[in-house]
Amino acid sequence: MKAMLLAAGVGERMLPLTRLVPKPLVPVLGRPLAPQILEKLAMEGIEDAVVNVHHLPDRLRHALGDGALLGLQSLRYSDESERLLGTGGGVGAAARWLRGTGTILVRNSDFLADIPLARALASHIRSGRPATLVVAPHRAGYTPLTVDAENRVTEFGGRDGKASAVPKRFLFTGYQLIEESILDSLPSDQPSDIVRDVYFALAAKGRLNAYVHGGFWWEFGGPREYLEGSIRLIRMPPEQRARLGDFDPVRTAGPASVAVGPGADLHADRITLTGGLAIGLGVMIGEKVSLEDSVIMPESWVGPGSSLRRCIVGPGTEIPIDFHASDAVIVAEMEPSAPLPAGVERAGNLIIRRFDGADTR
Repeated sequence: MKAMLLAAGVGERMLPLTRLVPKPLVPVLGRPLAPQILEKLAMEGIEDAVVNVHHLPDRLRHALGDGALLGLQSLRYSDESERLLGTGGGVGAAARWLRGTGTILVRNSDFLADIPLARALASHIRSGRPATLVVAPHRAGYTPLTVDAENRVTEFGGRDGKASAVPKRFLFTGYQLIEESILDSLPSDQPSDIVRDVYFALAAKGRLNAYVHGGFWWEFGGPREYLEGSIRLIRMPPEQRARLGDFDPVRTAGPASVAVGPGADLHADRITLTGGLAIGLGVMIGEKVSLEDSVIMPESWVGPGSSLRRCIVGPGTEIPIDFHASDAVIVAEMEPSAPLPAGVERAGNLIIRRFDGADTR
């Protein structure tokens, strides 16, 4: 069985962090997402995989290599550097590498889940339908799907905007199983959305299967979701967390639960740790620092007297002395002359994007 990891997005919701790190390599509890995902797929029997790349493609290639260290027999790259092709066009462009072994797994690279591939595949094969969407119970902020008693996706988004009245609402997880016939419906050289351009029509014909996943699924798509997902992982029982990936070990530090990377230094005087924290490889924390529900990515330094509440600090970032912030993504300034996207500001040697209503000073 072959798989494709959709990894070509620019990661706009995670700016300014994704100016430095492609979204599929954003670390979760110290470990980048894409390698974790591919390792798990290899353990489930996937031998050959394709990754499409666009933003910071060389970093992805360097991190993933030829797939051998991840347990894969082969890993190919579909280059979308010149133009993003979307979910449909991206799969279509990689079709020549995906054919030949039957059913194909396609999944997004921004979520972690304990979806059982074998069970999802069995459901797909039993259905006799050309595509299966793995769905999960609906949450606010996601397009609702309806699934009938025969496990068919029947509708996307409800009717006439009245989705709240639709029974059995689910969301699409970004995990899908397709037959090679689906590849024939996808362009190889132009943008396409596989849901809009293929799945809408299949659903209308009763030919789109659904596998309902009731376990863990979390998308690390935006700053708030990233923080909440990290904290959920930290608070999980160790055995459940281990089923999702190989993360930095979690330990108790007073009232806090902390995922601590190798070489992280938390020994300075009068450090206050609260809530769920991820302190990455080689991070240095100064004296009188207060951290609450935050992620400090590898090789960063938090200066004495600083306080960070619900913050994401990018890799290699130096937080100055007596710096205070809440609900913000904070990264080191690497290109002082480069224009900044809307909602992002400079503060000395830092670039900061505040969540709604947040404060930094």
